Amino acid sequence: MKAVLAKFAPQNFNDFFALLLIFGIIALWILQGFEVVSLPAEVTGALIVTWTLIVQYYFRKKEGGG
Repeated sequence: MKAVLAKFAPQNFNDFFALLLIFGIIALWILQGFEVVSLPAEVTGALIVTWTLIVQYYFRKKEGGG
């Protein structure tokens, strides 16, 4: 169990920051869904782009990985 947690735990500042951003963006979307906050369309679009780029970075294919 410890090995599994160590594998998925953030290994450096960039990983931690990306995880923080992902959870923050999802929290903003949830708050907007419950109408706690009201985000302009431009901000919502920027959040979608940011979330997508982070996910693409972490799930990209490695070179030579088939």
